[in-house]
Amino acid sequence: MVVVVGNYLTSSEIEELTSSFKESQKYKNLIQEMGSYGIVDDRTFDVSQGLKFDLIQNEDVISAKSLTLQLPNDVSIMYIVRHLNGDKETTNDFFVGAIEEKDEHGGVKETKFTARNEVSVSIFEKQFNEEQLVEAANLDKKSKEEFPFDENYYPGQLLEQVDSQAWYSGCMAGGYHWCGEGCGGSIACSSQLAGVNQLDNCCKSHDCCYTTRGVKHPNCYCDEQLCKCANAAKWYFNTPLVQAAMCFSC
Repeated sequence: MVVVVGNYLTSSEIEELTSSFKESQKYKNLIQEMGSYGIVDDRTFDVSQGLKFDLIQNEDVISAKSLTLQLPNDVSIMYIVRHLNGDKETTNDFFVGAIEEKDEHGGVKETKFTARNEVSVSIFEKQFNEEQLVEAANLDKKSKEEFPFDENYYPGQLLEQVDSQAWYSGCMAGGYHWCGEGCGGSIACSSQLAGVNQLDNCCKSHDCCYTTRGVKHPNCYCDEQLCKCANAAKWYFNTPLVQAAMCFSC
């Protein structure tokens, strides 16, 4: 059973998203906070990734759109919006911004900003070495090749498949070990097998959280930890899938 399907956003969909979210208070708070760390000019940008997709989680069909914008001065912004079971009244969204500082060894330091409500913006820093950046690029290429694209995709396409308990059938595209239904599980706490990247390790910790706490899905605490971990990690092609599934639990 296919429990995730999607396609790239069209140019008109990208234009519609950017024109609408720039008026939101979450976005304004994000830009203001990022502006205190450096020059943030959102008048011009390139789209580094734009996806629309359905995935199934706990018998709900999540329809989501994600957009990653590359701004001048090594600034990027990721936006994700989703709704459940074809009901636009359940729509929710959030933003993650990043400012990169390159080092002399080919790595980068990223200052991340997350705006998930209209009141506050959380800030954290993460360092990535050159090896991690190269690995991320190579893995993303594989993820794109294996992602179940459908040129006829439409939001709510998977509504007839809500009997599935999985938000992703098997491991996620790209050779992941821990992200996805059927990957990891209770062995995560004791296994020596590391994730293929930081996002995969976030999923491993998430599996271990459920085992350690002895709770059933969904669990606000464990899902929230995965959301924070995914936002802090290097952004990968599959990051929006994890965000859409886990960043709206609490």
